[in-house]
Amino acid sequence: MQSTFSVDTVRMAEGAAPRRAPLAAFLFLLALYLLTASGHLYSPDEEAMYYVTRGLATRGDIAIEGDDLVPMPLREGRDGRSVSPYGILPSLAALPFFALGALLAGGASVEVYEYLTRFTVSLLNAPVTAATGAILFSFVVSLGYGRQAAWLAAGAFGVASLAWPYARTFFSEPLAGFLLILAVERAYSASMRHDRRALLISGVATGLLVATRIAALVAVPFLMLYVAAATVSCLGASCGMVERCRGMAAHLGLWSLGLVPGVALVIGYNLARFGSPLASGYGDETSAFTTPLLTGLTGLLLSPGKSLFLYAPVAGLALAGAPLLWRRRRLETTLLLLLVIVHVVLYARWHAWDGGGVWGPRLLLPVVPLLALLAAPVFERAASGGRALRLVVGIVLVFGTINALAGVIVNPAIYLNMEIPRRRIYFEATHSPLLAHWRILAERWQARYGVGQCVIGDGFYFPERRGTLLPRMTGAYGTLSCRSDRPTLLTIRINDDRPTDAPPGNPTLDIAGRRVALRGGQGSLFYVLAPPGAPLVLRAQPFAQVVAGTERQRMVGLHVTGIRSVDDRGIRLPLSDAAIEPPPASPRYRWGWYFVPTVRHTTDLWPGYLLRSEIGFIRELAVAGLLVSTALAACVAGRRRLGVEG
Repeated sequence: MQSTFSVDTVRMAEGAAPRRAPLAAFLFLLALYLLTASGHLYSPDEEAMYYVTRGLATRGDIAIEGDDLVPMPLREGRDGRSVSPYGILPSLAALPFFALGALLAGGASVEVYEYLTRFTVSLLNAPVTAATGAILFSFVVSLGYGRQAAWLAAGAFGVASLAWPYARTFFSEPLAGFLLILAVERAYSASMRHDRRALLISGVATGLLVATRIAALVAVPFLMLYVAAATVSCLGASCGMVERCRGMAAHLGLWSLGLVPGVALVIGYNLARFGSPLASGYGDETSAFTTPLLTGLTGLLLSPGKSLFLYAPVAGLALAGAPLLWRRRRLETTLLLLLVIVHVVLYARWHAWDGGGVWGPRLLLPVVPLLALLAAPVFERAASGGRALRLVVGIVLVFGTINALAGVIVNPAIYLNMEIPRRRIYFEATHSPLLAHWRILAERWQARYGVGQCVIGDGFYFPERRGTLLPRMTGAYGTLSCRSDRPTLLTIRINDDRPTDAPPGNPTLDIAGRRVALRGGQGSLFYVLAPPGAPLVLRAQPFAQVVAGTERQRMVGLHVTGIRSVDDRGIRLPLSDAAIEPPPASPRYRWGWYFVPTVRHTTDLWPGYLLRSEIGFIRELAVAGLLVSTALAACVAGRRRLGVEG
């Protein structure tokens, strides 16, 4: 195996990498992630980690308590308490973000507190993923490739892969990916520069990786072997066997010392949860590797709904780049390939190889930065070589960006809750989320903004019968708008029949700046001539109603049983459904508000949710100002860093 150390390569690694360019990559990615954040949590896994963060921040305890929780895969811990089975590090890392949300919610209601703390905790992976892109950038340059190749690698990971959608979540995979590439990069730097501090940091990152995801234990032996092999390679053939063994033992000892903080976190967390240092919460799932290997590999690599090559197209370039990188860095190429392969095989056998109801192959996200690193030789040749290769790389990056954007614009859980069999979603191209998300976006955009129709908008609940748009309830208000350039006559039938203990409805209609009182009671038919484009708002004093078949209570106003719209030419305008019901106060039901198909969110971006959050104008302005100003500051700072480098 060829040596990984020479004077020339050390000088190249020390002199070629501009120090400010990786920081610029971090700042640009951070700005992108903040501007396209979702501001909410997606899964029970995230909810469980959120409640651990919340317990640590408010009670100094890791037990999950509460009567109104999202259904979560919890475990029974010490003294019968409910605990999370997931790693502790994401919950610890989220503590400053939780504190920010609590600060913004200071003095407000519990509902505002619930919303804002989840909003800020969901931002954790924005800087984490941006930092991963920065480390990737630096690593590419330290391998001897140019800045253009490094920018392409950072973009292929941070923009043109599933890393972008997951930067908007509180899943643990982005943090695992960050720690994995940090461990590899610091180990490589230690071998190149004889840097003991870099070796120690590599060990620390590896230990924290295990504290993030217990499954990351599979990476530890390969990183340890790399440290040993790199030490022997650096010492060269001139050193005797005894000297090699001493050097290897010293380096492995220092690297292993770095494992201590992460291992201590794992043991301490296990003791706090279960009273045993080895009980991780996954002991009963060691027999859950039940998927046939070929089935899992087909799903993760070849299926149209979950293929790594579709959700991270840089994987295809990595196949071409690995042989080229092998010629330059055999030891490092071997390590990268082994880490990718062991993760793919591990999760291909897992009973939930698909990662659950999520975007793409979530469980493989930690190896995507490694794939972008393997593709570095291809990026180098594209940056300095022929037009054909440049075109191929450009197509791959555009394709990856379009696919990533599909996972950003539309909440993945919407499509997965449309009662389409998962096998069809994963293995039939026409049902792939990569296509379905664009169809959902187009349909919802047309329903809300298309011309020649009357839109049932914000404030309305879902219809009472499938396949129909009416009847349905409003909340405290319900918005109608006729998207026509001509006056439209609307015939609206409402029913304000209420329980005896409910407050009077006092229904009104807002139109063209005027408020008109409506007749209440069991049935009321009224006619409205709406000016072109003018919204109509039905209002009524709400009362509590239990949703049939559930324990959920909602605040409802009017029962709208019929809407007919005809313009002044006698042309009937069809109804379209763009209704977004009022957000539930309960965290248990608000979680579903983001993805239930009957709640017709147009996009999965934070501004739309924030405007409907009911946290108050001042807080809405503060949150929006914080995100936008931070993103703009990051862009300006990134441009300045590039200017200094230039």
